[in-house]
Amino acid sequence: MANHAAVLALFCTISSILGPVTCRATTATSTDSSAPSPAPSSPSSDGESFIVQGKVYCDPCRIQFPTKLSYPVPNTKVVLRCRERESGTETTKIEGKSDANGMYNIAATGDHEEEICDVRITESPDSKCPEVMDDESSARVSLTDKNGVRGKIRMANPIGFMVKEIDPRCKEILAEIGITGI
Repeated sequence: MANHAAVLALFCTISSILGPVTCRATTATSTDSSAPSPAPSSPSSDGESFIVQGKVYCDPCRIQFPTKLSYPVPNTKVVLRCRERESGTETTKIEGKSDANGMYNIAATGDHEEEICDVRITESPDSKCPEVMDDESSARVSLTDKNGVRGKIRMANPIGFMVKEIDPRCKEILAEIGITGI
């Protein structure tokens, strides 16, 4: 079972780079027990409930996806918002904060099948990485049990910020993954 969980985790990581993806939680545990998972940012109540999990990172290469040089951005305010599809009226707004590892957990209640929900960041607490990314400042999440996604954990794609000046090590790192001419 651990191998299946590792494959699923790898798939979710790779898929998150390629585009929006919602992965269901597994029973696998992290080998790093020194880094506790952050507590949900709001309490759960009766009815449907979900935990939105994700990571906030800094992109030192300004390519707007995580690389080996990317690093977590702790203490970032992350906002989960849901809005009606037709009118755009906001129905839910819950704030959370990333932990020391850039990870966040935001608890949400209720079925949001007919709504568009996303997590969003707006301001970096890291002065060395101040710019909000164009493509990765928000990530859409599905908060319903009625779309075939099982479980209460919803994994959001990584969201983040960029440095102002590209790290000189980026050219080599990007060449390793087949990106040249930068």
